Amino acid sequence: MTTTSHPSGGRRVRARALGILLAAGAILTGLPASAGAQSLLGMSGLGFPLEPIDARARGMGSLGVGLFGPSLLPGDPAVAQALLIPMVTATLQPSWVTRSSPEEEQRFSTNRFPLLGVAYPFGPANGIATLTFSGYMDQRWEVIREGSVELAGVTVPIIDAFRSEGGISVLRLGWSHRLGEGLAVGATVGSYLGNGRRSFRRTFDAEALGDTATAVEFRTEGEWRYTGPTASLGVSWDATELIRVAGSVIWSGDLHAEAKGERGSRSRDFDLPTEFRIGASGNLGSGLAVNLGLQYADWGGADDDFEDSSTTGAVWSLGGGVEWEGPGFLGRNFPLRAGYRRRGLP
Repeated sequence: MTTTSHPSGGRRVRARALGILLAAGAILTGLPASAGAQSLLGMSGLGFPLEPIDARARGMGSLGVGLFGPSLLPGDPAVAQALLIPMVTATLQPSWVTRSSPEEEQRFSTNRFPLLGVAYPFGPANGIATLTFSGYMDQRWEVIREGSVELAGVTVPIIDAFRSEGGISVLRLGWSHRLGEGLAVGATVGSYLGNGRRSFRRTFDAEALGDTATAVEFRTEGEWRYTGPTASLGVSWDATELIRVAGSVIWSGDLHAEAKGERGSRSRDFDLPTEFRIGASGNLGSGLAVNLGLQYADWGGADDDFEDSSTTGAVWSLGGGVEWEGPGFLGRNFPLRAGYRRRGLP
């Protein structure tokens, strides 16, 4: 991590203000330990989990496994076997988020591309090659907080600004293969990739000292780079023309995080969980279909990787919904979808 200090005014800070600077430096030296001990989603956490699913799956509340029809979903590597022609997919996800805590409420909006993918069928081999690039953890956030500290016997107003940019993505190369009538398997291998820059800025109001010094600002920042292996295996089975059942296992090795800066580098390894997913779809007739899914991941193995492991543990997610093929117009249908999804956070 790199630490720098920046006086924000051109005037000389006089003796009393200098005492504040020294005290502030001591405070900032101990800051990373206290700020990092929040939770998995805190300063030293990995970010906010993303869902690599397309618009159809999201509209149905699906967890991205067991849907009818051809799709390109990292959570269901076998489903691509239904593709007959090459496919390119890109998903845009706008979000309006409200975050509440006992101390404050925050509102913000953001746009993400949770899933980009390409699939190409190889007829003679009876399989589909896939390449996907999907989001895993979003580390974009900013918090501004006003307060005061006692320095040199004086109450000094401060403004703290925490900012994080970047995230973690997954690049996967896969193969989906049909074994027989209604049965297909799929597998992927890939790597976690990403980087994140985090900064903390504290501004002191030196005028509170009764001096003519301008405000003084301290800033500490650093950049993390992430790498790690991953692989998945999935099975899809059409029990009848009206029922599809699918399941997948996503394995992840240790996520290696390395921080580099002018004062050297340090690294950490995070034990990512293996994810288990199962889903099923049913055709109810009259163009109506339903989908249900369940997901499990145990973050308990990451207890030793975070300063505060009180929030790590087993995470269950479930979702489901309905899809009506909708009215036809100019030779195509305009489907209507509704769903519900409840996803736990580590």
